[in-house]
Amino acid sequence: MTLFSRRKFLKTTSLVAAGICAPPLYYPAFSQKENNLGHIQVNGHIRSMGKGIPGVSISDGKYVYRTDIKGRFEFLTDRPFVFISYPSGYQFDLLENGSVNFFRKLDFAQKTNRLLFDLQASKNSDIIHHFLIIADPQVQTGEEADMFVEESCGDLKRMNMDLKDSNIFGIGCGDLVFDNFDLFEKYNEGIKSTGIPFFQVLGNHDIDLTARSNEASQKPFIDQFGPTYYSFNRGKTHYVVLNDVYFLGSRQYYGYLDEVQLSWLEQDLADIPKENPLVIFLHIPAFSHVVEYNPGRDINKESLVNREALYKILMGYQAHLISGHVHWNENRVIESIFEHNTGAISGAWWSGDICYDGTPKGYGVYQSNNGDISWQYKNIGKDLGFQFRTYPKGAHPEFPDLYCINIWNWDPEWKVSWYENGIKKGEPRREIATDPMAMEIYGPNKPKKQSWISPQKNDHMFFFEPIDPEAKIKIKVIDRFGNIYSDTIV
Repeated sequence: MTLFSRRKFLKTTSLVAAGICAPPLYYPAFSQKENNLGHIQVNGHIRSMGKGIPGVSISDGKYVYRTDIKGRFEFLTDRPFVFISYPSGYQFDLLENGSVNFFRKLDFAQKTNRLLFDLQASKNSDIIHHFLIIADPQVQTGEEADMFVEESCGDLKRMNMDLKDSNIFGIGCGDLVFDNFDLFEKYNEGIKSTGIPFFQVLGNHDIDLTARSNEASQKPFIDQFGPTYYSFNRGKTHYVVLNDVYFLGSRQYYGYLDEVQLSWLEQDLADIPKENPLVIFLHIPAFSHVVEYNPGRDINKESLVNREALYKILMGYQAHLISGHVHWNENRVIESIFEHNTGAISGAWWSGDICYDGTPKGYGVYQSNNGDISWQYKNIGKDLGFQFRTYPKGAHPEFPDLYCINIWNWDPEWKVSWYENGIKKGEPRREIATDPMAMEIYGPNKPKKQSWISPQKNDHMFFFEPIDPEAKIKIKVIDRFGNIYSDTIV
């Protein structure tokens, strides 16, 4: 390969200084030795209707650059991909498989790669938009893949039609398949059928667990969807997808963000105002109480080992972290960071219609309205009014004299009350407990399909004892956005 001379490299850096491409947070001072490792020149345009788009972030996954006033960029790289951070106000281009095309794979047989990103303006303002979160489809067999396509994606398609939002997008929050990479084709078929442009997150079951290294393990996912971390924009909201699955070898992994990715994230956020909403998608949650409530699980696999480094980068932002992985639903607030762990669209690995915390198999429905983020959980096959399940007295063996309620999308701003004959009597108390239906389905007589599944204690269970046992009982639940849900027990 013909290499850049020092003279040509200095010319390139001079063009950057002159405004051909805004420099990254710090410009890499490539040496001749680094050039010998295979750096090539990348240049091109980001444009729409023939006009360059200035200030768009473009990255090789290590450094972040920004286009000049004419939408041009130019830099050196030894990385396999270049990708853009889609600016607000533009439609997402799609790959053949239905996922968003935000990247270009580089050809290292050519010393210069000239790239063009030709964007189409959105038909409508995207200041208000929706996004749907599907976590852990995790299809392992053809039968499960068919259920995902017909049931899950059928529900997503209906939701898309109901919302009537031309700026909607979806996120596959990891574990798209269950180690069976042949089923990526079926997964993609389902995604395409929804009519929703989807971004994808790498999960621990989307990697090759027989690979020799972390980097090599990601090949099945990368071959389908491209880079494993990137960002994009819609309206006032900045979105980031991170890859927090780190393969250790011997079929083992941890939740971990490496230094290159953390440094990239700092650069990506450098131009994002702290007052703008920030949404970050991961597979493994930064933190989950699943280990605390259910001893015996490995916290390094259920949470980010170096989450404090991520929290530090996010300091000052109003950030939402949205993840999957755990197959339950959990919301927790830490200062300005809101963590949402989304219930699995496969339930408990397609062994039942609920996750092992009692959350119905479903997905998250989010809206960004001028930067204000709101959300609900959608059960497959039911409307958005179904937000909790009530059990009669005696249904829970540990609380035999009490009524039980599972409010799976609960967070500390929700209000829960019970009424007797139309009169408010009190507020149920919250307990860390298992769900009665989960105990029945995943208890001693659990399905043989996934024999290792067991009901998991969670913190969205509520209990109360009626004052008048003969009264007509009504449960009233109000979420943080003022939506009211109710159930009557006769």
